[in-house]
Amino acid sequence: MSTKALFTYAVHRIGRHPEAEVTMTARCLAAACGWELAPTGDLAAGDEACMTHTGLHPGHDRFERQWSEVSLVTRANGATVSRAGSAR
Repeated sequence: MSTKALFTYAVHRIGRHPEAEVTMTARCLAAACGWELAPTGDLAAGDEACMTHTGLHPGHDRFERQWSEVSLVTRANGATVSRAGSAR
């Protein structure tokens, strides 16, 4: 009796989880400033906070901004993939 391996391939996609929101954080890069924006899901308000900081502190015009999201991998046929690797 011989053993045969069977490989199957499935096309997957990755995208934002439909129930998750994108969050943004930011920090001022001016020397010794220390200003940071707490994580927020309101991206426009986050941008506004950075611009307000610049208005109150001339010269503080460079920021590091980061966005975070929860992603979901699905098979191209729409099935989600469980931890064991089987489609649901």
